[in-house]
Amino acid sequence: MKKLFALLLTMLFFFALTACKGAPENTYLTANPYENVDWKEVSHVKTNLHAHTTESPCAHAPPHTVVDFYHHFEYGALAITDHDLLTYPWTFSEIHEDYQDRNPEELGMIAIPGNELTNPRGNHDMNALFTEYVAPDDATVDQWFEDIHEEEDSFMFFAHPGRYWKIYEDYEPGEEFSPEWYLNYFDSYPMETLAGIEVYNRNNVHIYDRALWDRLLVESMPERPIWGFANDDYHGETKTRAIHHSYTHHLIDDSTSKEALRQSMLDGAFYASYTRQVEAVAPKIAEILVDQDERFIEIQVDEAFEYDEIRWISGVDEETGLGDVVHRGERFEYASFTGSYVRAEIVYEEGAAREAVTLTQPFGFVEEERD
Repeated sequence: MKKLFALLLTMLFFFALTACKGAPENTYLTANPYENVDWKEVSHVKTNLHAHTTESPCAHAPPHTVVDFYHHFEYGALAITDHDLLTYPWTFSEIHEDYQDRNPEELGMIAIPGNELTNPRGNHDMNALFTEYVAPDDATVDQWFEDIHEEEDSFMFFAHPGRYWKIYEDYEPGEEFSPEWYLNYFDSYPMETLAGIEVYNRNNVHIYDRALWDRLLVESMPERPIWGFANDDYHGETKTRAIHHSYTHHLIDDSTSKEALRQSMLDGAFYASYTRQVEAVAPKIAEILVDQDERFIEIQVDEAFEYDEIRWISGVDEETGLGDVVHRGERFEYASFTGSYVRAEIVYEEGAAREAVTLTQPFGFVEEERD
């Protein structure tokens, strides 16, 4: 009887000890988009990759004016992505006698060739970058992918997916614009052809873009990262309306290098920002610390920028359908984390309305036993 009692006490002690330890600590970081970033030396190049001029039928400012607007807001890189035509290089007078030329080197800017692929109407718009490709009028989305895939340096991202995918829609698996439809392209093409999706467009006009992003990341990470882009999709005629709301900061050593900028987009070495007001600024990241021995990720925000909290997102909240907040705070300890990815949102709020937010790219994890 005494032996049985002692055995029961031993078992209770063992179970109590196990409960105190919590979940097994066997989660490891395998995908870190900032792995090669030297935060002490790197340049944060503010960039817009989606802007239109009067060369697009729906826009209102000539190309030189659009360049001037973004130069005013201290952007270091700009892609003019007019609909289905190339407004590049910035020798705009060759396009129309009323246009003025702009020299990107003199402005301290990187001019990126590209355009927004939109024909035939009804297809999902795509932004094609670092390319002079202009699609034939009768080309389909699949043809765009094949043509861009054959080019050496160009790639695309899905533009404003919230225009097509609807959070309230009950899609059949694989139906056009369903999450499976998007994932099929990410499964079929490498990062060098398809880099990601817009998660902020204009003044957050498609509010569920990030909800789709999280649905895709749940299925794709950590093997296939999907980067989140933020762009103005500028169509306006002034520098006080519909501009400088959504942008990215690209972390590159040489702020004048077009190739380094392109590589940052493929590596995910950038972060995305949104501001509700034109003249506002979103929090700027000073450094992201990753300790793979202690297994934590820590975000340090530039002291010159205000913020209220850092939220860590992974998966989808079943009640809201939005990204699930799995942690709050500067440091995310992941040894016992069970998700395939996490991304961070640095949020500055004004009352109940979100004023500004900065998003990291997703980090990827695996669960495995290691010695």
